[in-house]
Amino acid sequence: MKRPLTVILTLILAALACGSVTTTPPPSEPAVVSVTQTVSSPQATAIPAGTSTPTALPQGVILVDSLEQEVYPFVENGKCSLGEAIIAANSGEPKDTCPAGAPGESVIELMPGEYHFTQRDQSPPQFDWLISVVEVGSALPAIVFPLTIHGNGATLIRDEGSEPFRFFELMVNSALTMDNVTLQNGDVWEDWGGAIYSSSASLHLNRVRFVNNRADNGGGIYFTFGGLTLTECEFIENHAYFAGGGIDLDSAKSTFTKNKFIGNTSDAQGGAISADSATLVIEENLFLKNVNAGNRGGALYLEHVNVNVVRSQFYQNQSEWIGGAIYINNPVMSGTSDDEGNPLDQLDESPTYIQMATLIPGYEATLEAHPSGVFQNFHEDIQIHNSCFANNIIVDAYEMNFSSAILARAANAENNYFGNASGPSGGGPGTGDGIGRRINFAPFLTEPPAHCDPELSKQVTENHNQ
Repeated sequence: MKRPLTVILTLILAALACGSVTTTPPPSEPAVVSVTQTVSSPQATAIPAGTSTPTALPQGVILVDSLEQEVYPFVENGKCSLGEAIIAANSGEPKDTCPAGAPGESVIELMPGEYHFTQRDQSPPQFDWLISVVEVGSALPAIVFPLTIHGNGATLIRDEGSEPFRFFELMVNSALTMDNVTLQNGDVWEDWGGAIYSSSASLHLNRVRFVNNRADNGGGIYFTFGGLTLTECEFIENHAYFAGGGIDLDSAKSTFTKNKFIGNTSDAQGGAISADSATLVIEENLFLKNVNAGNRGGALYLEHVNVNVVRSQFYQNQSEWIGGAIYINNPVMSGTSDDEGNPLDQLDESPTYIQMATLIPGYEATLEAHPSGVFQNFHEDIQIHNSCFANNIIVDAYEMNFSSAILARAANAENNYFGNASGPSGGGPGTGDGIGRRINFAPFLTEPPAHCDPELSKQVTENHNQ
């Protein structure tokens, strides 16, 4: 997997390969419109997608009135497609019947229905300072400035048999706030981020569904350098050929609240989520039937993290070797490394980092505005509490078969339910799902708390820890 230094060097090389880059700064970026904020103006109020267009829309509001994919050069046909709407949002100029956006404040309202995509977007960069490092393109123009998209129940689908592409790429210093939409069948083969690729940006998703997306890393989302917030989202049957069937996080600060990860798979690590050098809060999430065909982390594969898992549920997740539900490797806590410092310290005075900050307007500000755990006061910590584990599986039960629930060192995992009143097996005293040694598991819960599913919490499958 790429690590932070590799990503930065790749970006710099891409920029230098393009020759001189004009460093005219982009327009100023007002605050992103929240998904819960009402868009209004003295002249008019926002109109639900699919209704007649009023004579005056609030500034920056763009109504998409076509389900068709339109690509560059965007022939004018009297409709506003999603691709044209993003161009208008980025540029602040009208495109076909899409009104001019307000860069940094644009709001796109999708027309409900199914949007079918068959090819990659071919738009040239709208600004000469834009740099993309993905190998496989996206169905839609890149997100350049903070943008809000209200899905209104729409589904974006990559048609079967189409060339490989994702849906969205977030460029450096951009942000996307999106709600009530489904992203389905994205596939980038050996590239990263099957539905969304984000680097040095900010992503806030509410009630977004990721279904059957595929990539080498991050079947649904690949996210690095920034802040990621997920609320009431669903990741269903996404796949990674290496890490993170649902999400792959690298050097990120993330908060996941009330999400569902069901039936996601990976071939090496983290059936649902893989994270490295990250700070995570995982609250009231459901992890069900996620599978890692590699040897660690059926649901979660975490390395060098500050993680807090509370009131979450882990059922029927599967790993080949250890950590049927959760695998965490914190090198400092485990004693395998004494380097607890900021992973970016090595870049502070390097010529390459200085070039990056010079070439891309706002790059340094982006790192400061969206501080990942590696940027400010990062320290390794593992907290897992008030959660339920039941019927998680280790396939190879002949070796290290004690960790169907959790394998981690120096983890605080008190007040969890492990599928049986007797407590966890493995490093614990009972017959429930197993935990590794060096985990503080006592006191444990003798019955599932109210927020856990009463049926899924039952220990109903063969115990793989005996």
